[in-house]
Amino acid sequence: MSTTRESAVNRASTAVVVAVAALTVAGCGKKAATATSLPAIVTAGEAFGGAAWEAQKIEHDRNVSAGAGRSFANVTYKPEVKIVDEPAVVAALVGVSSDGHGAVFKNAPPAVLVLKAGDILMVKNQFAVKVLGTETAGEQTVLIIDRVKLVDLIQQGEIHLDTPISFHGPKAAAAQPPTPRSFDLMNLIATPAYAQSGTGARQDTTNYGGNPVELQPGYNTPTPGINGGNAVDQAKEFAKALASGWTVENWSVTPSADAAVISARLTKDTAGFLAVVTLNGTISNFRFAQNLKFPVDTTQVIDGVKGMSGQMHFTWEVGKHTPGVWAVEDKLKLPAGVTIPLGPMLGGLPLTLDVSAAMLIHPALTGGDEYEKGGFTLGWNGEGHSEGLTFEITDDHSISPIAPNGMVIAFCVPRVELQVSPLGPFAGIKGISTIASGIDFIVGKVASKVLSPATLNAIHQSPFGNFSVSNALSSQADVFVQIIHTEGATHSATTMSVSCSKVELKIDGQYGGDAQLLGMTPGATTTKPWFTKTFTRWSPPSDFCKST
Repeated sequence: MSTTRESAVNRASTAVVVAVAALTVAGCGKKAATATSLPAIVTAGEAFGGAAWEAQKIEHDRNVSAGAGRSFANVTYKPEVKIVDEPAVVAALVGVSSDGHGAVFKNAPPAVLVLKAGDILMVKNQFAVKVLGTETAGEQTVLIIDRVKLVDLIQQGEIHLDTPISFHGPKAAAAQPPTPRSFDLMNLIATPAYAQSGTGARQDTTNYGGNPVELQPGYNTPTPGINGGNAVDQAKEFAKALASGWTVENWSVTPSADAAVISARLTKDTAGFLAVVTLNGTISNFRFAQNLKFPVDTTQVIDGVKGMSGQMHFTWEVGKHTPGVWAVEDKLKLPAGVTIPLGPMLGGLPLTLDVSAAMLIHPALTGGDEYEKGGFTLGWNGEGHSEGLTFEITDDHSISPIAPNGMVIAFCVPRVELQVSPLGPFAGIKGISTIASGIDFIVGKVASKVLSPATLNAIHQSPFGNFSVSNALSSQADVFVQIIHTEGATHSATTMSVSCSKVELKIDGQYGGDAQLLGMTPGATTTKPWFTKTFTRWSPPSDFCKST
């Protein structure tokens, strides 16, 4: 999500707060509170990850193909790019650290041994990484590495992509949602009800720094915080803290016949706050077209996805059975559900197309024993304009005995990203499994010796990514296209004489890219609108509700 888009979401969040305040003032005449059982929110599912995630990802990657079309890359690499043969790397690589910033080799080939800080290690058709520092002791060589962009690799030339992306596999109309587990934490009585500050269980006031986390399926962090240890170990703990208690129970992009089914289920159970978020939908085959010239200048234009249509259905439930306000904003990134290698059609240039997702979740619960539920479906066609967009609210429910509540939730899905593959097949779970702790210790020890304090701090706060507060949900790819679905909902207290609710749905298609690739100042906003449309529903549609 770009800074511009994130500002829009923040404005939506502010609007919800203002609406909640207005509904509070309007609720002077209230009905007497009655005991109401709150629905159960099922958050006891198991985290999905490890070998199961790896096997699923490999299988799904096999069932998506990129046609050669008219694609080519006629480029000259920069002098610092050092190309190493794949067999030599495979034979010597022991493992990659769990944050992706370190690689350990045993009996490294000469081409790896001579690498120095500032060089770029590239294996054709596989990956390219920037070398931040190195150390060789005996037969062991450690590289401290980071991501690279196309502007880091290419000195001059042209990349032309015009490739059809096709999904294969058994036909599926929609993904099957995961089977809920029986776990009833919200079988509560709505009295006594707590409004505003209240007393009781400690609220989650942890400052997560506004940064997102690249969520790996299986990351579950009920207790935020950073433990001691080396820089890389701290980076892992920091990543977990940023996940702020969310468990990825399911996440997949499953190719079927001429479409891909996208499905996810995330849950949270922290300090009395419970939440379940799901998405389920499809995207069609599409064409990816992009022409890039080097050296770059401001005439560079982002083209991107053509002919993609799709539909997404979203549901969410949040509730709280302890007193006090809950308005924690969580920003989460999911890893690529499918990765499409483009190197073979580009002379070995290790570019990939990834299909991924990101979310922003910002509830506004004003007291204890409150519950909100929402659901909506948004669809778009492949023409790239707002006339073909469809909206449907499938669920809107709230229980709040004393005070109003609200919710802003934004799903960035699908996100299609063109980027330099950072570690290729070596970035899989397999490389950070049984020997992960040993690799992390080795890399952390070397990092603390060869990197400056500023670089160490950057690694500490960014597990193999380039995140900052200002671009918390933005794409870090060279070129990206994304569709963002946003719902803002406000509900008055259920004890008001007239209970009002407002739901606003918005769909935004966007495209953009790396500022430097477009000949602009690093960090400049590059996101451009593709299409947009807003739908608003008041319930009941009375002048009284619209005036509050």
